Amino acid sequence: MNVMTHTGGWNATPGDLASVPLPDETDSYKPVPYGRFVEEVKLHIPRFGLKVESEDYALAREGNQMFGVLTCKNGHVADWALAIGLRSSYDRSLAVQLVAGSRVFVCDNLAFHGETQVSRKHTVNVFRDLPSLIYDMLSAVSVMKTRMADEIEKMKATEIDDRLAHHLMVHAIRKGALPASKLPKVIEQYDNFDCPEFRDRNAWSLFNSFTGVIGSQQPWQQMDNTLRLTSAFREALR
Repeated sequence: MNVMTHTGGWNATPGDLASVPLPDETDSYKPVPYGRFVEEVKLHIPRFGLKVESEDYALAREGNQMFGVLTCKNGHVADWALAIGLRSSYDRSLAVQLVAGSRVFVCDNLAFHGETQVSRKHTVNVFRDLPSLIYDMLSAVSVMKTRMADEIEKMKATEIDDRLAHHLMVHAIRKGALPASKLPKVIEQYDNFDCPEFRDRNAWSLFNSFTGVIGSQQPWQQMDNTLRLTSAFREALR
């Protein structure tokens, strides 16, 4: 599974999501059941020419936080697919959130792209707004697919020397993609990739060195940090 769990989190099935007790609602708080959120997203996906190939979920904080990834066939290339990230909570720590990104098959890394993220608090009319929220998100994803493919190809074509690699690493750390203490792990991954596809010294290999380390973090951190990573590489490689 690509959704990594640490420090109290655990991998979950759709049945596990449904088994978490739903908290009581109030006049201002309307919790969205995890299962309903997932099914609403899956209902809309085929309308945009996508097909769910796999689904991974995690729970944390005694079930009060949920994170999921729906991997969708994107019809572009063979080595990566479109990923839809879902996040929500029952303790008001997270809104209902969606974000799109890429899932790399070779080393099973995941990265999210922030220009497509949407969010809705658990407040009055959340159930009314949820379908349109999901529809708007997936509409943006259908437009974004080509841009995402172009950015990945650009990174693959961008050869980097030690000086540029250092610049990209420092820039990503400064943008909050990872704590500075994790940089030695990124360097180790970059210098000793097991996957032949990432042994070339290019921006794509370095990007996946970061996502490989980010993937060992808690589920809710993966989304935030890959958003920052994507933004940092986009800025640095303009």
